[in-house]
Amino acid sequence: MAHLYPPADPPAGCNGGLCVGMHGGPHESGPSSYPVGTSDTGFTTVVSTMTVPQLPEKQDGICYYIWTDIFFGDMSYGRMNQFVPQLILGNALDGSSGAPDYKPKWGLHKTWSFGAHYFFETYNATTNSTQSHAAYGDLFEAHAGEEIYTKFEASQKADAEGPTWTLTMGAVADKTRTSTVVVDKPYMGLGVDWPVPTTSWNELNYTNLCINSCWELYGADDRAHLPGNGSHYTLNIDRGSAKNAYPWVTQWDEDEGKNQSCASCTISESHTDNTQTIHWDIGF
Repeated sequence: MAHLYPPADPPAGCNGGLCVGMHGGPHESGPSSYPVGTSDTGFTTVVSTMTVPQLPEKQDGICYYIWTDIFFGDMSYGRMNQFVPQLILGNALDGSSGAPDYKPKWGLHKTWSFGAHYFFETYNATTNSTQSHAAYGDLFEAHAGEEIYTKFEASQKADAEGPTWTLTMGAVADKTRTSTVVVDKPYMGLGVDWPVPTTSWNELNYTNLCINSCWELYGADDRAHLPGNGSHYTLNIDRGSAKNAYPWVTQWDEDEGKNQSCASCTISESHTDNTQTIHWDIGF
């Protein structure tokens, strides 16, 4: 799971940050994940909705990322591979230089904003260092109390080797506020020039995905710097068809923030043959 720090590391102590994810997933050093699927079997689709909380009383020193993500394994020089459309506040990563380098950009936000976002890192053999990259869709304002959705959808183009991922984030009640990032190749195509190229989402380490939802709140180390209230998430996972068969992970855990967060949460899971629903309620 990426930690998109602002220029200074956040202070330690009680905070509002917490994450919920699949029990036994890679974030817990376990194997739990879901197959992406194929055009023949059907693709796994993830759709999440959440309510936007009220703004905090104080905003000095904060950096908020509130999201549902899916992430994959890495290949070759890839070091992070996270689809993470997000709601942001404070001094946050909010944009990208675009092709060819996809350098991340930061900005200061005093009101809620959201946008589709693909965050990834790559290894630079020349400098022996890891570099961050971002692909970002349009940024839109969000309002406390409204519902925001995130959607991850794979589709197969006739002339493509592997699927294309479309990341969408939007306001449920306002279709004019819709942010989209289309990802044809892993790492936005940077991997095609690596000594061991990576060029397609068909490659082994991209065929399974893990799912998380998170309040990633830096600088929120007291009640005045926390959101004014909680939120409700609903995650819906669809296998695409009965051919894309796999067992549901029925236990979902609070895997970050446990015993450290000022917030509390409850998690519930239900499923049918082809769909799974997770409810996550956050309160103080």
